[in-house]
Amino acid sequence: MTFDCQLASELFDAAIDEHRWTPLLEKVAVNCGARSAAVISVNMAGDSNFQAVWSSSVMTAEVQHAYNTKFAQYEADGIPVIRDSERFSILTENDLWPNEPNLRNRPDFIGLREMMGIDHRIVARINEDRSWFNTFALQFAVGRPQASLAEKQSFAAYLPFMGQAVKLANIFTQLKARFRAVLTVLDRYAVPVFVVNQQGHIVVANKSAEVIISQENGVGRDQQGRIRLSDSDAQFQLLDAIRGACASAIGGSDQPESIFNAPRLTRDAPFCIEVSPLRDTDMELAGSFFSGALVKIYDPAYHPVIRIEAFATVYGLTTSEMSIAELLVHGAKTEEIAEIRGTSPATVSTQIKTILHKTGAQTRTDLVRRALSAHLPIVTDS
Repeated sequence: MTFDCQLASELFDAAIDEHRWTPLLEKVAVNCGARSAAVISVNMAGDSNFQAVWSSSVMTAEVQHAYNTKFAQYEADGIPVIRDSERFSILTENDLWPNEPNLRNRPDFIGLREMMGIDHRIVARINEDRSWFNTFALQFAVGRPQASLAEKQSFAAYLPFMGQAVKLANIFTQLKARFRAVLTVLDRYAVPVFVVNQQGHIVVANKSAEVIISQENGVGRDQQGRIRLSDSDAQFQLLDAIRGACASAIGGSDQPESIFNAPRLTRDAPFCIEVSPLRDTDMELAGSFFSGALVKIYDPAYHPVIRIEAFATVYGLTTSEMSIAELLVHGAKTEEIAEIRGTSPATVSTQIKTILHKTGAQTRTDLVRRALSAHLPIVTDS
């Protein structure tokens, strides 16, 4: 079993066109020695009730419905194990249900054998934070041994690519569902987004990106039309990330995502830059196939559409912590928060540390990024 870099890059086709998931998942399954593969994505924080299941052709809509109707309850005890596992950690069924001696005779296992010819599975959590529950699973055919080390290693190699492709699909699927397109309606996505080629030339910049540029505070467009960061070290990181993402988009690299901070000209909190591979197989941009990079910029000072309530619930923030988190993601400084809440800056600093620890955020800017991931900031006409 060997990792297919070209196949990994093609997963980003499915991020924009969900009809491509089935053939791509079948290729991954074959490459890992499995009968079928499936991805499940559920938004745990937003109010959109977004849930998607993408799978190989053996798992038809009828089979999914029958399984969910008869056997879904048996999965309940295994879901928390997946949710609390390390990202990209491969779990077997014995890891999910270690205390069940007759696992193979459980009704859901019997149902899977009868309906799909599947006897055993491996699964991994691929979401970055608790706002989403995204999993990737391989299902192996009846009569064959458990997944070998080589098969698990091949599966593991695809996980970072799958995680990033699903992360993008969470955005693009909802844009397409509402507006019938993706890249041509990026203005609806209230996060600064640039679509760039390998040299960093801007092919598309949404309205939020133009706002960031107009502020002249660390992000700009040079005379050749390339994205430009004022900090030289951050610019080097950006160009390196763009080259890696563009190479991954055509199967020439194993760099599915880059995240780093970029200072601004003022002393305010830095930008958080996220760079991902992008493949426009729907030919929305130029009437022909395009491969490049998607650059997202998270700015604590600019996010016209952001909600914190569900995000706070997912991470178990107290009412007081939620109020402070809401002020944080809207750009308030420690002293401002202390004045608003009638307490000392030292107390607020302690509460901020607790909020960052609970949410897994490294910085205030990272808190903004995670909050915007939890509740996708899609602008509607209303």
